[in-house]
Amino acid sequence: MNHPPQESKRIPVAQLRAFGAACLKAAGLRPDHADQLAGLLANSDLRGVRSHGTRAIAGYCPSIRDGAVNPNPDLQVLQDTETTVLVDGDGGLGYAPMMRATELAIAKAKQHKVALAAACHHGHYGSAGHYVRRAMEKGCTAFSVQGAHPDYFGEGGGNKGQQSAYWGNPPICFGFPAEQEPPLVLDAATCIMADYYRGPEYDALQELIPAAFFKSMGYTGSALALGGAFVGQNSEPARQIQQQWPRARHGGLVIVMDIGAFAPAAAFREGIDNLVRGVRETMDPVRGYPEATLPGTIEQRKSEEYARDGVPIAIEDVERLEACGREFGVAPEWS
Repeated sequence: MNHPPQESKRIPVAQLRAFGAACLKAAGLRPDHADQLAGLLANSDLRGVRSHGTRAIAGYCPSIRDGAVNPNPDLQVLQDTETTVLVDGDGGLGYAPMMRATELAIAKAKQHKVALAAACHHGHYGSAGHYVRRAMEKGCTAFSVQGAHPDYFGEGGGNKGQQSAYWGNPPICFGFPAEQEPPLVLDAATCIMADYYRGPEYDALQELIPAAFFKSMGYTGSALALGGAFVGQNSEPARQIQQQWPRARHGGLVIVMDIGAFAPAAAFREGIDNLVRGVRETMDPVRGYPEATLPGTIEQRKSEEYARDGVPIAIEDVERLEACGREFGVAPEWS
């Protein structure tokens, strides 16, 4: 869960987008991909998902400049049927190929009720919610997951000595559009413990609630398989891409379904309204929280507030962004 920062600076989302795009272009990323990526990162900031917001450009820019990912990938459709499509990311970041795959899947799902789209041979694709929310905007429900080449989670032995309870943390998302209520959007990762929850006090939970950790391992393995081997990452071409572009070890999957596939779309949306409203109005909240809400409600509230009042960026992240700007010769508007 991403909590609001204790010390922050409010920055208009338009300034975050412009600054992010300028830094990415200065690092060498092709302009259309830079604009798209900056917009998606700023959208994460709007939803309060700080971990996957514009702070990430400080990591992406050196990777682009130093050749860890392809700054000018040539996206190609490798497979195209009535209900499936596979896009080759050509060693670049995962956002552009996965979004292209999603757009193609939406069109197919509108015609055939359901479609599977995948992208392969690319780098990090960020929050799985980017692609699910795009499908929701078009009247669809969707699921997305990112996986990896087996050298990253498996045969390469890179996990030797690590605790299996904390194995991996690939992004996943389910999304269901509503009508009057906020949407139901589970935009998360598979590990029960976030990366910053580590230490003896958390290790003790393995003996108290072992079933939760076994579920976590199962979710992680399933996600990596669907977004990895299933989309072609366990292959010689994937190995060659990773050798040329070291950070391009990922694949991604999105399953898009028209919400009117089995019942009227209006009835589906009303059902999601009933779910969201029912939890909020009839159930006791999780201990320590003021109300019971399903995932997606808080994000929508933050988006409305932050679009109006500016995004609260943690002071350390402001400094991180400004340092990136100095490195790549971009001055932020908020300075």
